[in-house]
Amino acid sequence: EIGVRLVGSEMCIRDRVLIVSSVFFLSACGGSGSDDTPTVNGNKLPSLTLSGLPSDIIKSQTIELKATASDADGSIASVIWQQTSGPTVLSEPVNASSVSVKLADALTYTPSEYAFNVTATDNEGATTVKTVNFFARNSMDAFSAARLLHQGSMGPTLVEIQNAQGQSELQWLDAQLALPINYHRDYMVFTNDDEDFRYISRIDAWWKAVMQSDDQLRQRVAFGLSEILVVSDLNNDLRSQPEGMVTYYDLLLTHAFGNFRDLLEAVTLSPIMGTYLSHLGNEKADDALNIRPDENYAREVMQLFTIGLDELNQDGTAKLDANGNTIATYGQAEIEGFARVFTGWTFAGSETFKRKSRDYVAPMQAFEEYHSQKQKTLLNGDIIPQGYGAQESLQLALDNLFNHQNVAPFISKQLIQRLITSNPTPQYVERIASVFNDNGEGVRGDLAAVVKAIYLDNEARHYGSVLSYQGKIKEPLLKTVQFWRNLNVRSPEGYYKTWNLVDRYGQGPMQSSSVFNFFRPDYQPAQLRTNSLVAPELQIAGDATIIGTMNEHFADLVWSTAEAHTDLNPSGIYVYIINDMNTLQNNGVNYLLDQYNVLYFAGSMSSDTRQALLDLDAYFDDDQYRERVSYLLYMIAISPEFNLQY
Repeated sequence: EIGVRLVGSEMCIRDRVLIVSSVFFLSACGGSGSDDTPTVNGNKLPSLTLSGLPSDIIKSQTIELKATASDADGSIASVIWQQTSGPTVLSEPVNASSVSVKLADALTYTPSEYAFNVTATDNEGATTVKTVNFFARNSMDAFSAARLLHQGSMGPTLVEIQNAQGQSELQWLDAQLALPINYHRDYMVFTNDDEDFRYISRIDAWWKAVMQSDDQLRQRVAFGLSEILVVSDLNNDLRSQPEGMVTYYDLLLTHAFGNFRDLLEAVTLSPIMGTYLSHLGNEKADDALNIRPDENYAREVMQLFTIGLDELNQDGTAKLDANGNTIATYGQAEIEGFARVFTGWTFAGSETFKRKSRDYVAPMQAFEEYHSQKQKTLLNGDIIPQGYGAQESLQLALDNLFNHQNVAPFISKQLIQRLITSNPTPQYVERIASVFNDNGEGVRGDLAAVVKAIYLDNEARHYGSVLSYQGKIKEPLLKTVQFWRNLNVRSPEGYYKTWNLVDRYGQGPMQSSSVFNFFRPDYQPAQLRTNSLVAPELQIAGDATIIGTMNEHFADLVWSTAEAHTDLNPSGIYVYIINDMNTLQNNGVNYLLDQYNVLYFAGSMSSDTRQALLDLDAYFDDDQYRERVSYLLYMIAISPEFNLQY
């Protein structure tokens, strides 16, 4: 990210020589002289050395650039510094041996490139010119680091924010992208001496993984993908398949930074998805037995997982026909065509198509005799001719879906909504869709490039934004994860047995009531309609959920503080607030609130909210450190500003 290059040129040499690091080489011309100094008409050229450039240059810092000039057969008349590119920090040429410049503030995440020409002139008018080029990177302060980590983690800890300070956004993202995957399967344990995993085993594994894993960006993206490529074990037979459900979540982790085409195939062949959307065991048509290919997955893979119902422009807005109406992306012919594609697939390792192995972990396998070899109509007029087998048909059909023009804006916008803001501008969507279509190296569907572009976009980083609204409503589950991560939540027996999450929070991991997720990306509360804004997360913010979530926060942060109990229930889940109590005791409430402003608000705590917290704290005696911390945390949990990911 940081680069330095120095270019030397002589009066008699018109080409420039690229020099790396701080070592300079000068080519000689004319008479060499005893010291090999270049000469022109018998006059030795000035010698010029540049120094002072730091190895790591940061926006907004002040740096001093130095030039050492000498002349073997005369004297130096001038050393002129002139800026040739980059944000203006030297408005006019300066005659000096060194210049001190304050670099421009961060107005975009992009590293800023600067260039200066330095010209040394001797007493006879001969000159030597060198150019210094360098990049200045961003250096995140506490608030900008917290904002990035609120967006890019399951809920940052104070230590994680502090570790990110001083890095650029790009450095943090690259480091996260390079981390090995923390699979949820590795956190699965048996409970109560069971010989089989139970439903609660996968819930326990989810909590452990999202709280303890260091690959937080991947965990956050996979969580977002789980709300786009939806499966659920709520009130269905998949509840008895915790290993399969965890395997599906791990599939999302595996492909979160991979290629969307590979992800689409893995999802399609997942026996969990095959069971959930009923294309596992899907048979070719048999008129005599009144069998028709199941159309469920065929519909949803188009409507929800790839292209949506209406044709889109690359900025995510709907295309309109000559009459101003939206244009459907597919019809019944395409549904029937894709339904035929998804015939003949069942559990891996099955003895026959009818005698199933019930392997919910391995990808499904095909039985050709149950696959429809009839002609299959796909999108954009593409046809799979009759006679094609299951595997060939699947590859052609998924390629057809993947290459549809809607996929880039449809998926890009939903990822932005899940990670950054509910109301991205069309320009933001188009910028990300262009990366989806081409990662810069001709590759389509590179999710690592897409994710990186989503987070680095100026609209995400709030650089130069013209919007009066930012961010998104925090999901109830993510709010709890942050408190639990920060407060080292655990139970004495080591399990997170959290039953009935949907009743308490309105959501749970892979527990939506339908394939349409807990909320739709275009959900629009009545209060926002006049401004044409959406707030998807508010679809689950009914009276019961709001009250339930508030009660859970109170139970967690007030009743379930370990410091409030002398005896801990082995299966109880407790928060540990001793560090915050010590901070309050040693540094005072204002210091603690400054820390909370970074940790929970990413700098968005208003003066009114701060005063409300101070007023609450004033109700307690000074030495009631546990009560003071607990109630401050609870008020933060229900404050409007905390509930907005800004």
